[in-house]
Amino acid sequence: MNIEAYNLDSLRKLVRSLQDENKRLKEHLDKANIPYDTENVFAEKIENIREYDPDQGGRILAQYITKDLANRYFSMFWGRTDVYAKRGVRGGYFPQCNNRWNNRLCPKQQGRKQSCGACENREWTKLTPEKIISHLRGLKEDGSDVLGVYPLLADGTCRFIVFDFDNHEKGAEQTDFANVDEEWHDEVDALRRICELNGITPLVERSRSGRGAHVWILFKNPISASLARNFGFLLLDKGSESINLKSFHYYDRMYPSQDVAGDIGNLIALPLQGRALKNGNSAFVDKNWNAYPDQWDVLFNQTEKLRIEDIERLMAKRQEELSQTTGIPAAVTLQNRPKPWKKKDGFVKSDVVGKMHIVLGDGI
Repeated sequence: MNIEAYNLDSLRKLVRSLQDENKRLKEHLDKANIPYDTENVFAEKIENIREYDPDQGGRILAQYITKDLANRYFSMFWGRTDVYAKRGVRGGYFPQCNNRWNNRLCPKQQGRKQSCGACENREWTKLTPEKIISHLRGLKEDGSDVLGVYPLLADGTCRFIVFDFDNHEKGAEQTDFANVDEEWHDEVDALRRICELNGITPLVERSRSGRGAHVWILFKNPISASLARNFGFLLLDKGSESINLKSFHYYDRMYPSQDVAGDIGNLIALPLQGRALKNGNSAFVDKNWNAYPDQWDVLFNQTEKLRIEDIERLMAKRQEELSQTTGIPAAVTLQNRPKPWKKKDGFVKSDVVGKMHIVLGDGI
């Protein structure tokens, strides 16, 4: 085969063909109970710098924002409409209240420290299409038009889950929660891969800072937040196990962050913010971390929302796998499993009793 005769598109087609052939051959080997090397070269990340476009902002096609487009956009990221959050000029996000600047009603205006959720004078500001349009256009240089949405609805349901791989250590809000290295890439890639292996098409968004990510999974209808979060934990567990990743160390949290609605819950910044998009951030990215040129086509035409039947089927499959692997009922295993971000705790002497004998051999 003359490899030089192939261009990039034909090489990609060839790889896909070999990928399909490899899959069929492994199926035949499995049926014949013939062992084979489990290494999957097709699952390896391409480490070719030429695959990454340095001009990420220039890749993205401009889109005129209309009220109709803003409404369609929010139907994909449907959160509470009776309250929303905005980014402060110095970073961080704050719920919006109609009485925030009222010297007589707002405790903060009087110099008192009080949670907005516990304030008896709070009057949440409603989210409107006009505010969403401002977010998508991104005209303010200080970023004060950036919106955050509260995904936990008042009835305890949600319409999406988001895995947050940003840095939430103290002071990180001033740099839009930027991570300080690139290792989080591997964890996001692992979660994307495990989603795709289970027939899920996640939206991977490079966050505003450019040094973090959000992985979105959208639902066709609202489902209980507790079910959604258990589903998310199963994906994280399966991802770390299947991709040989000891821990999702950079994974910070999942939204919604609560199982039931007590207060407004935690917020997540909405994607496709106009000003950040100019730098290729707040954008949906492919497996090589390149921003898709047509962000809106990816969102509206290439993203499939999960049905509750899909979620229940995948959870039942995973619970059956756990029962077969451990010999313990899945409910017990799930209740006692370590959280994915705590799997780096390491060996503790007090965890075991007795003596263990090791024979030094070729395998050690």
